[in-house]
Amino acid sequence: MSWLFGILFVITLLTWFGREFFLRKGTEKLGALLNDLTQGRTPADFQIEGAFFEHGQQAALIAKELTHLHRQRELAEANLQIILSSMQEGVLVADSRRTVRLANPAASKLFNLSANFFGRPVLETLREPTLDTMIADALKTGEPQESELEIAGRKPPLILVVNVTPMRDATGEAGALVMFRDITRLTQLEQVRREFVANVSHELRTPLAIFQGYVENLQDAPDMSAENRSETFAILAKHSQRLNALVEDLLILARLEARQHEMEIETLEVADFCSEMARDWAVRLAKKNVTLRLDIAENLPVIEGDRMRLEQVFNNLLDNALKYTPEGSTITFGAALVNDMVDLWVKDEGQGILSADLPHIFERFYRADKARSRELGGTGLGLSIVKHIAQAHGGSVSAESTYGQGLTVHVRLPRN
Repeated sequence: MSWLFGILFVITLLTWFGREFFLRKGTEKLGALLNDLTQGRTPADFQIEGAFFEHGQQAALIAKELTHLHRQRELAEANLQIILSSMQEGVLVADSRRTVRLANPAASKLFNLSANFFGRPVLETLREPTLDTMIADALKTGEPQESELEIAGRKPPLILVVNVTPMRDATGEAGALVMFRDITRLTQLEQVRREFVANVSHELRTPLAIFQGYVENLQDAPDMSAENRSETFAILAKHSQRLNALVEDLLILARLEARQHEMEIETLEVADFCSEMARDWAVRLAKKNVTLRLDIAENLPVIEGDRMRLEQVFNNLLDNALKYTPEGSTITFGAALVNDMVDLWVKDEGQGILSADLPHIFERFYRADKARSRELGGTGLGLSIVKHIAQAHGGSVSAESTYGQGLTVHVRLPRN
């Protein structure tokens, strides 16, 4: 019987050792699986034999869920980067120590940030004490801050609307989200609008004041002599024509800027167009003893354009040239092919324009010689209308002048 107990003991011992071996092996496999998962790696095999089989299956489910969450996080981060990169507004995130944690490309461009801005103080990075103070106030009070910020050293100065919103990150640390909106262009347009209103008011005030004065004079002196009455009516007629010209030019300019005028495009032979313009102006030129010389290059390509609007362009240019050209002088009306564009120009022999005034002559109401321009009946809008019509045709305008030697205005239009 002793030998039977010996055999049973050996069997029991072997069973225990076998169970311990497989248990240790399963434990090691499960530990390796969990270690891979904690390190962010996906194990190649989740099969564990024996008692840990179900644990292996659970580990497989955990790995699958972790992979799904990782992909969702990557997708969310990619979407966030896409959104931040495509935003026109600048975005900057600062932490509780007022150091930069994030800045999108728009913010980097606004402040010319270098690549190593991460973790640097906002004041050192952006060099704007006002902005640093706004972030500090937002962090201290927990209240949003808003202000306009003008960035000096730029031409024109950069004007931003800044919104600072206090926030907390995933760990609960306080921070601030800063949004920058560039309103430089809007500010410039508002300034242009104010100047335009002021200029219109100023242009209207003078003839209206004259009207009022002479009308009151007629009312106060009903027995005015026929000669004085005739002179008064002539003055009223002159200023009514000036008012009418001003209002007409304002309406034309408004329609051009709003693109409300539908152009009637046709094919125009440049030489024929210039010759027709010259014939139209022959009488007025002869009255002032001014010669119009045509300088048209041969074999010019045709252009596509609205004849009425282009006639308006060169009527304005020829009218200006005639006003400022002395008697007995010559005005040149020319055309040539320049850089694949048809360049039409009008050159006079007047006083010309100072170099400081030259870049501004196509602005509304800009007059290099204000007193003389009003004396000659100009509204200050003619060259602005010329510019808008040329641009509506896909072209451009420019001017060149040497003071004392006349002015040349170029209108370049696309060839057909």
